[in-house]
Amino acid sequence: MTLSSQRSRLFAILLLSAFATLALAQNSDVSSDAGSGSDQTQSLGDLARKARKDHTQEVRISDAEAQELFRSVDKIIDFASEDTGFPKHSTVKRRLISSADVEKYTREQEEKQNWTQRFGGAELTMKKFGLLPRDFNLDEFLVKSNGKQIAAYYDFETKTVCMLNWIPPEQQKPILAHELTHALQDQNYDLQKFLKLAPAAAEQESQAERDEDSPMARRAVTEGQAQVVYLDYALAPYGRSVQNTPALIYQMEEPAVKAARDSELLHRAPMIMREVGTFPYRAGLIFEGELLQKGGKEMAFAGAFTRPPRSTHEVLQPRAYIEREKISGVVIPDLQQVLGSSYAVYDSGGIGELDVRAMLEQYGERRAAETLSASWQGGRYVAYRKTANTSKETSTADLALLYVSRWKSASVAQRFAQIYTAALAQRYQNVVPQAIPACSGVKCPVAAAVVSTQEGPVVIEQWADNTVVVSESFDQMTADKLMNAVRDGNPETQAENSPSDELGSRLYEVPGFSAFQAQIGQEILREAFARVIPQ
Repeated sequence: MTLSSQRSRLFAILLLSAFATLALAQNSDVSSDAGSGSDQTQSLGDLARKARKDHTQEVRISDAEAQELFRSVDKIIDFASEDTGFPKHSTVKRRLISSADVEKYTREQEEKQNWTQRFGGAELTMKKFGLLPRDFNLDEFLVKSNGKQIAAYYDFETKTVCMLNWIPPEQQKPILAHELTHALQDQNYDLQKFLKLAPAAAEQESQAERDEDSPMARRAVTEGQAQVVYLDYALAPYGRSVQNTPALIYQMEEPAVKAARDSELLHRAPMIMREVGTFPYRAGLIFEGELLQKGGKEMAFAGAFTRPPRSTHEVLQPRAYIEREKISGVVIPDLQQVLGSSYAVYDSGGIGELDVRAMLEQYGERRAAETLSASWQGGRYVAYRKTANTSKETSTADLALLYVSRWKSASVAQRFAQIYTAALAQRYQNVVPQAIPACSGVKCPVAAAVVSTQEGPVVIEQWADNTVVVSESFDQMTADKLMNAVRDGNPETQAENSPSDELGSRLYEVPGFSAFQAQIGQEILREAFARVIPQ
């Protein structure tokens, strides 16, 4: 079995654990309503933990119930096909599984993965940016956070939907609506290829094609569509749907639903993990809902596969996708000639709208985060490693960072630069403002700040074209050279090893993150589901 097939199957299993626990939590609520009512005061986190603890004690469904569940697959996939417009090209195989079966498989697949080394560079870059605390142990956090939830899943490789033998059929059917939407997506568009899980498909792409695609944006399409079908299936008996009741999707934005992001699970998580974790569920559903209203099912389903969103910006701002907003990419030229042999490229990539929003929230600017990040017009970074360090362990002190971002207006660029500067005191020790070097002429920045830290100087410049350029840990002379090179450089000569995948998307390469994300989805969906079903 290839790494890509292992990864896709594991992703499907872990990501969709949300729906199994959701069904169990709903069953728990029914039981509590019939009793003394004490459970009604439990927190969302308490109920989720209770569901996880109690599911292993569920009585296995009977043979008759299993047969009913198997028969329901055909009816539900027909519903999903009609709801999405995706034709069914073949029968989906089905299998009944136990929690022990899937838990064993999940554990085996996680042990086979070797993504941590690949993610290592991005993890240290996140720490340099302040998106992760300097002493944060990501692997340890995920091990402690992830429970043992196991769910039904659609197996990409065998084209089989695997159902749970401990949850009654009626509670599994909405879950199947979600799962069988993935089966239809796979039959029509090959999800491994669409989600770029197959190396062979990725290798056939040009650099321009890779630069225009965001793994997180594509995942928001697949999960957003599956959520629409999930809700449509639950709402169908009432003659309602996401399309004819568009206000339903904005239940995701209500304070009670957003509060799920501040549950015990997320309270200890850095903001970048919260944002990436919630993104395909919350933003994906709203994105698909907006497309349904603007262009109907053709735009929301087949259209989103034919022309997928290129970035988290297009998902978070659906109008940008619908109106085909043109954003000229931010390019960092090859700076190795400027830097010489003192530095080598360590990590590089894009800083998308979701990354910026997480950054601003992590810096304590929650109110400004959505407003400012919506004005994002591009961002890239290159992290360099100081070659003088010959030790095996690399720390943030060994890295120097160049970050270029572009904004819709001068006022937003100025505000971002101010927040970034103020946040340095949270990210570094011994932060001391320095005098700004004198400058005259048309190439001078409209605003600038220079700050010394224990890891070296930080220079922040705002330019007249609404660009903000940040140099961290380069000495002042080198920083000046880099600023000039970025301003005057040849945009056709990009920095070496400079993919544009958004920084937050690297979390998908970490074993355990998909399970963490699934738990977030469970908490969000449980609250949203309770609000959309008529009482």
